[in-house]
Amino acid sequence: METAQRIPIEALQVADIFAGIPDSYLEQIAKCCAKRTYRAGDYCAMQGKTPDYVVIVNDGKLGIEMRVDTPRYSHNVITGTLTKGRVGAWSALVPPFVLPASLKCLEDSDIISIKTSDLQRIFKENPAVEAMVMRNLAVVIGSRLKDCHAKLGNLIAELIKLAS
Repeated sequence: METAQRIPIEALQVADIFAGIPDSYLEQIAKCCAKRTYRAGDYCAMQGKTPDYVVIVNDGKLGIEMRVDTPRYSHNVITGTLTKGRVGAWSALVPPFVLPASLKCLEDSDIISIKTSDLQRIFKENPAVEAMVMRNLAVVIGSRLKDCHAKLGNLIAELIKLAS
């Protein structure tokens, strides 16, 4: 369920993607936000899709779920979790704009949704804000890649044990 209620800038101040962004710009971004509520088990983003929004966890917990397909086996792997202030569906800002994983609610969750077109407009008007957001996003992506690598290594080790 999506509501148009006002998002306080405090909710954006704790967002990893907006670290260091001055409050005056966060006020602009807050005006573009919508609040979405999901139940445990719901998906708020699907692997392989091209979203037109970025999400920030306001309350609850999301699992970063990646489908791994091999010739004889398919498995959904939770490669990480997102809690308050963590960004999801970030690939909406980065070509080719395709989600590398799904976001599954592990518990009832409140999500802040920001349309990519609104963020792009703000970035065009304020290139320094875009540079800061993209720098923050690079840190997020690096951290997620490290987590994913570790999780997939564990999965491969389990598969090798099963095959033995």
